[in-house]
Amino acid sequence: MPFSPDAIWNAILIVTQFIILLTFHEWGHAKSANMLGDPTAKDLGRMSLNPAVHIDPIGTLILPLVGSLMGGGFFGWAKPVPVDPYNLKSPRRDLMLIAAAGPFMNIVLTFAIFFIMAGLKLVFDVFDLKADHGAIYVQVYLFLNTSAQISVFLAVFNLLPLFPLDGFSVVNGLLPERASREFSKLAPYGMPILMALIFLPFVLPIKSPLYFLGEISYFIFDLIGKITGLR
Repeated sequence: MPFSPDAIWNAILIVTQFIILLTFHEWGHAKSANMLGDPTAKDLGRMSLNPAVHIDPIGTLILPLVGSLMGGGFFGWAKPVPVDPYNLKSPRRDLMLIAAAGPFMNIVLTFAIFFIMAGLKLVFDVFDLKADHGAIYVQVYLFLNTSAQISVFLAVFNLLPLFPLDGFSVVNGLLPERASREFSKLAPYGMPILMALIFLPFVLPIKSPLYFLGEISYFIFDLIGKITGLR
């Protein structure tokens, strides 16, 4: 079906936000790996804030764009950051820290976005710009607000304890060694479970099992907004 110019423009904006936020997420993985003794990502040019080095054509561009155009939620991914466990002093612990660095970056970014929003509001109020430039203020504010929501959702979604998401390595690193070995055996089932959770509502008349992630994300988003004084 044809899409309106506004729908196309909004989808492009959302995917652009997604790419920027995902870039910081992947940079967090690469930077933490390098700090913990594994320069693999750095040597391959992946410890970069250049989005081009992290983009996966299908996962970063096509699927998010289609999902946005369809008016619903979307999921996507970037190229995985390569990590060589043999370069790490304590592989299980360090892999946990490297995995956690991505979602952590998204939470840090959310705080940063809220502070930018606070600064924007202050500038417009102090200089009384809303009367003449109110439409610009609203558009920029909404853009930043959406970016903050996407950033939080990226953090929460990636902390699901399913391989290949970051949460799998985080849980694996927190478990005692024996339990960790047993938990690692679940890795091959992670992607099928994740795909079932995402696509089941399109096949059966049920609410998405991932609905609760949106609730958790909004709670964290609202909490950060209150901490920064914008909610």
